Amino acid sequence: MGDLSHVLWIGGPAAAGKTTVSRLLARRHGLRWYSVDDHTWQYWDRAAAAGVALPSSGPGDFDRGPMIGKDLLSLSWPLVVVEGALVTPDLATPTGNAVWLMPSQEEQRARLEKRHPEGVHHGYLWGWQLVRNQLDAAPDAATIIVDNQTVSQTLAAVENHFAECLAAGPTARSVRERQSLLRYANEVAVTHSLTGVARAPVPRDASTVIRAFDCECAAPTCDALVDLPVSDAAAALAAPPPALLAPGHHAPIR
Repeated sequence: MGDLSHVLWIGGPAAAGKTTVSRLLARRHGLRWYSVDDHTWQYWDRAAAAGVALPSSGPGDFDRGPMIGKDLLSLSWPLVVVEGALVTPDLATPTGNAVWLMPSQEEQRARLEKRHPEGVHHGYLWGWQLVRNQLDAAPDAATIIVDNQTVSQTLAAVENHFAECLAAGPTARSVRERQSLLRYANEVAVTHSLTGVARAPVPRDASTVIRAFDCECAAPTCDALVDLPVSDAAAALAAPPPALLAPGHHAPIR
C-alpha cells in the first residue's frame, strides 16, 4: 500500500469507543481524523466505477482496503488517525501503528442497549466475534480492554500507546492548520450524510437529519460538538472556517 508510517489506526467492534476516542485524539493533538464509515458512499461509487458488481442500494460487500490506502497516501500531512470497524489487523500491518479497543461481550451489549433502547441489531453483536477472531490470529496486535473505563481513561491509554508517534509528529500547530483539519472532517461528514439521504430507499429531507459536527474554534482543549441539520451544516460550510462554532466558542487569535 506504500508508506503509511504517518497513519495511526484505531479499530474494534461497535460501541468500543473508536469514533469518540479517535475524534478527541485528533482534535487534541492536531491530527487529521479519517472516519472509514464516513467514506462508505465514496467507496461504493469508486467500486462501481471500477466495474465491481454492487447491489442497487446499500454499501455492498467488497474490498475497501486499496481505496483506503490510496486515500491515506494522498493525505501525507499531518499524522492521520483512522478509525472504523473495517480497520483490521491485516489492513494496519504495513506500519504497526495500531491499537484495538475491545469491550467484553457483556460490556458491548450494555453500551449498545444504552445507545439503542429501541433494540440492538444482531450485526453489532456478530461483529464482536469477527474482531475477536482477527485479534486471536494476530497475537502481536495491541489491545486496550475498555470495560468500566470512562472516555477520558480510554483516551489516555490510546495517547500512551501512540506517545512516540505523537511526539515525533508532524502535527498541526497553528489555528489555521487546525481549523483546516476540522473543516476536512466536517466536509466529509456532510458529503456522506447528504449522499445517504439522497440514496435512501424512502425519500428523506436533509433538513430533518441531525448530525454532530466538530466545533471549528480549533482550541486544543475543545471537545464540543455542534448538532445541526445536515442541510444547515452544508450551507454553513460554504463560508471559510470557523463557520461551525459551539455556543460561547470563538476562534483563538491566530
